[in-house]
This record gives sequence, structure tokens and C-alpha cells, in this order.
Amino acid sequence: MRCVAFCTANSYKLAAIADFFKAKHAVVKFYRDVLHVSKTLHGYDIFLFKHGCFVTWGMRKYQEQKILQQLKDFAFDPLEKIEISHYIYKLGAETKITAHPRFRADIISISNEEAYNIPLKLAISYSLAQSVKLESYEDAIQKTIDNNNHIPIELARGGKILLSRKAISKRIGDIFLVRSSVNLNSEYLEVPEYFWQYSNLESYYIAIEQFLDVPKRVATLNRKLDVLNEIFVMLNNQLQHRYSSILEAIIILLIFIEILISLLDRF
Repeated sequence: MRCVAFCTANSYKLAAIADFFKAKHAVVKFYRDVLHVSKTLHGYDIFLFKHGCFVTWGMRKYQEQKILQQLKDFAFDPLEKIEISHYIYKLGAETKITAHPRFRADIISISNEEAYNIPLKLAISYSLAQSVKLESYEDAIQKTIDNNNHIPIELARGGKILLSRKAISKRIGDIFLVRSSVNLNSEYLEVPEYFWQYSNLESYYIAIEQFLDVPKRVATLNRKLDVLNEIFVMLNNQLQHRYSSILEAIIILLIFIEILISLLDRF
């Protein structure tokens, strides 16, 4: 069976999504900032997270594509590129995640006794949603770094940045937007409050998170944010330097005009 994690937007209108699926006779239930949607007849589960991600269990590809289209009306700040992570979901002797021996797809096994344990599926889905959300941050930050990695080279070679004041201001704005989007949503990369109530399931969440290298990727993300911050400071200093240079030129010009006027008055 299929298990797929999607990241499509910055956030979702979960209450509106709940009303939408209720109208379609689906079973909906809230778990803090997560909406669970299920249909017994079709045998699938969907976990929708407020931070713009959702995880499907047991759906077919055409059903997933239909959900993607339906959610467009309930998304804030849709992503230019939808992040998708595929997994193989099956029942087995124990609950765990392993790498497929031949294909590039990880296998999520849930013990037969826990086949209908929704809180367990949600615990695993938290990790999958965090991982795919992290991918969207990684792509955004890497794209911003790639767009600005020539700046230190220009500064080292020529002693100045070959961009206009307006262009520098726009670059600063782009970097600030990326940094703030990550910082404002960083709580989604921490242990969810959900596990205060279901502490017995936290070990599954941690195991999946570690398997997907989420802690290491968060550390790498922070290092990349540091690089962005250095570029941000560099651009800001360059902008201030240009502004100071203009002020100095204006002051010198005014002094020159004042001296010229004084000389004209004397003669």
C-alpha cells in the first residue's frame, strides 16, 4: 500500500477543510492542529497538518491527485514546487521503518495488532510531515544561497558589490523573507504537543524522525541559515556604505557651493 507525505503550502485552513470533507460524508476528527479524515468504505486515512502538509495512508495515486486539487482552495501561500515523499506501507510483525533493499522507497511496517490504531498512524505521520516540510525549507534556502553566492566573490575581487541600491534592497528582502519563514515556523520541527497526551507513542515518532535524519538535517539547515545571515549582513553593510558615501558627497557639494557663494559675494 501507498503512504505519501505532501507539502503544498505555508498553511491550511483546517476548519474549512473539515467542513468540506463532512459535506462529502467523510469522518473527520481534530487532534490539536491536525485534522484526520477517513472513509471506511475506501479504507484510507489522511492527516492534514496546519503547517501546509498532509500524509495519506492507503490511497491510490489518482485519489491523491484529487486531494491535491481540492486542497488548493484551502491553502495559504501555496508553494511553487510541491514536495512529495513516497513510502511503502504494510502490516507486519512489528511497527518500524526500514529501507527497501532494491528501490528508493522506505518501508513502513505497522504491527497487525495496531492496524487500526489511528493515534499510532498520526505519531508516524508527524515525523513524515516534518521531514517533507523540512524539504521545502531546504529547497528555499538552497535556492536563495545559489542566487547570492556570487556576492562574496564579487566583494573579494573588486571590493564592492556590482548591484544597484534597489537590487541590493530586493536581495535583502528576499533573504529576510526566507529566514523569517523558517524562523516563524520552526516550532513545527520540534516535538509536537500531541505527545504530551500520547507519550507512549513518542518513541515511534523519534525512531522515524531519526531514520529520516531529521535532527541532522535541521542542524544543516541552521548552518545554511547562518550563511544567509552573513550574506544579509554583507549586503546591508554595502547598502549603508553607499548611503554614507552619498551623504558625504552631498555634504562636500554643499560646502563647495557655500565657498563659491562666499567668493562671489567678495568679488
